[in-house]
Amino acid sequence: MRVMINEPLRKIKRLLSLKWVSINRMQFLMYAIFGIAYYLLLINHVLPEQYDIQLGDASPQTISSPVNTIDKYATSQAKQAAAEAVEPVYVIDEQIKPKQIERIERIIQGVREVNKTTLPDEEKKVRFRVIFKDAMDQSFSEGFYQTLLEMNDGQLTKIRKGTIEIISQIFEDGVKESNLEESKQKVDAHLSNKFFAVDGLDRNAAAIVSELSKRSVIVNSTYNEEKTNERRQVAQDNIKSVVIDKGQLIVAKGEQVTEDQYRKLSELGLLKNKLNIVPYIGLALFIFLLLIFLHVYVNRFHPKIYDDNTGLLLFFSVLMLTLIGMKFVTIGQNAEWSTIGYIAPVGLAAMLITLLLNIELALAAAVWIGLSASMMYNGDTHLLFDFRFGLVAVVNGVTGAFALASVRRRSNILIAGIIASITSTLAIVSMYLMVPTQGSWEQTIELVGFGLISGMLSAVLTIGFLPYFETLFGILSPLRLLELSNPNHPLLRKLLIEAPGTYHHSIIVGNLAETAAEAVGADGLLSRVGAYYHDLGKTKRPQFFIENQIFKDNPHDKISAQLSKTIIVSHTKDGVALLRHYKLPKPLQDIVMQHHGTTLIKYFYYKALNQEKDGKQVVEEDFRYPGPKPQFKEAAIVGICDCVEAAVRSLAKPTPKRIENLVRKIIRERLDDGQFDECDLTFKELDQIAIAICETLQGIFHNRIEYPDEPKKVKGEQ
Repeated sequence: MRVMINEPLRKIKRLLSLKWVSINRMQFLMYAIFGIAYYLLLINHVLPEQYDIQLGDASPQTISSPVNTIDKYATSQAKQAAAEAVEPVYVIDEQIKPKQIERIERIIQGVREVNKTTLPDEEKKVRFRVIFKDAMDQSFSEGFYQTLLEMNDGQLTKIRKGTIEIISQIFEDGVKESNLEESKQKVDAHLSNKFFAVDGLDRNAAAIVSELSKRSVIVNSTYNEEKTNERRQVAQDNIKSVVIDKGQLIVAKGEQVTEDQYRKLSELGLLKNKLNIVPYIGLALFIFLLLIFLHVYVNRFHPKIYDDNTGLLLFFSVLMLTLIGMKFVTIGQNAEWSTIGYIAPVGLAAMLITLLLNIELALAAAVWIGLSASMMYNGDTHLLFDFRFGLVAVVNGVTGAFALASVRRRSNILIAGIIASITSTLAIVSMYLMVPTQGSWEQTIELVGFGLISGMLSAVLTIGFLPYFETLFGILSPLRLLELSNPNHPLLRKLLIEAPGTYHHSIIVGNLAETAAEAVGADGLLSRVGAYYHDLGKTKRPQFFIENQIFKDNPHDKISAQLSKTIIVSHTKDGVALLRHYKLPKPLQDIVMQHHGTTLIKYFYYKALNQEKDGKQVVEEDFRYPGPKPQFKEAAIVGICDCVEAAVRSLAKPTPKRIENLVRKIIRERLDDGQFDECDLTFKELDQIAIAICETLQGIFHNRIEYPDEPKKVKGEQ
């Protein structure tokens, strides 16, 4: 349980230590230079073109909106107008009308009861004042009270009915604080209406109705701010945003820039006097994030390339070459040719990196190019990324990479280009068929042409640039190795003619080395070609090497062991000199120089011991190859196969068991001698190499049937 707990803790500690993002100065410089160059390539696609225009100036050119965007000011104005058009919401208090009617009822009832009494008129007026004060908290004139004294019961009934009818109608319309006086004035209008329901009102009764109604009309409709704001918000929400469409004319050439046009230019970020640094910062952060992902990916999954600055520089160089080609295509992109980005050689990076480095990095490059294409060709959308171009770029690159995973000749690159063209075209057509309103069939045919050209253009450029990258970076691509393995190569022809025994020995060593290398995941093709050239230096003195001494005396019998050693050892340096003269890649030179390591030339060392004279001591180190020891698997494998082939050929009866014992003995001796100390071969891999070599040798040195001679005729037989 303790182990299970500690393991996650160790992973967290490693993550926090940030060792996985360690970087040397050279790598930092490469990342910085590439990041800056990449930034400069993309910045124009993040920011629109800006103009030096002032309010009231004549526009130097016709300016249209580069994107679809919302006109914030116009939208705000439209929403404000909609809100202002909404009438304020007033709520009628339904309790006021019945209360006022009830007061009228009490007043009329009280007046009726007072008029029935025999009290003096002055006492009746006093009673009237109490009634009105109690019901309405108001006082009326003496003339009003006097008129009430003169009203009989029938007239009072009409007054009650008329007053209630008038105030009811007024209250139904709503009485606001702002129109209270106006509402009171409506009383007389109701009285003069010929359709007024109460007939037979004389002048005095009508005056009572008018005064009583006006005194009864009070505010019953109050402003409701909450509901008013809700209605205004709904009105604003129903207003659609005012959009400045992409391509919409803002100002024509020569036209004087108005305030509204100037505002639109400012909102679109088209004025030079308005610096917006946010897009600059955003793009820088985006590129920084991409570089961090790339660094971690290469460090984690491709440590060899991470440790080799040359490989990283090659990766960045190929990416930049492709990006520059894509940038060149953007020159022709406009409203009429908005989809010309499909013609860009987006598969170039993935194809070159597959051939020069490996397919895993090529797939990463395809994704990077896809993101870049989405940004570079985003002119047909208001978004930062147009993923239609990104998708096609990824499809193009991934297809090209997979098609070149096992390339054998340069014509395979053209085939990969054809396949990439077909898949890119299918991707383009599928997208446009899913959105049929995007264009006509004529435009679709145009896009098909762009897709076909893109894949083939990537392939042609790959063929053109591949030799330059191979030479400049000393990279051995599969195609270059296949060319160097051609028997008609000048150096192999030289080896065949001048040292035929060595040539045939090298061919067998090449077959052994390729099989052994593939068994441990090393580069089989590099091992085979390296074996073809490993003994090239023997062409300088071919007669001093036993495989070339057919029916000839051995010249070593006539010279000292020390001189023989010098001649034997020199074949590695002579071979490297020839390779350099013919400008063959450095990995092949390293195999030639390292395949013997610092092994002891035993034959001449023991011969020197036997020839020891005059007390001169023979030093073992003097009879060793100068090295260096193999620095990579392929060089070590070629060295093993070289020694094994020569040793097995000397066996009288090469049975499978004897071959296996000899192979394992040679590997063990080299291991004990420290020849594998500087390359990363493991014990398991050495065992796999031994098995692969034995299986191949058994196929070469298998037993053959011995055909008998014709039997002698016996006497008496015809």
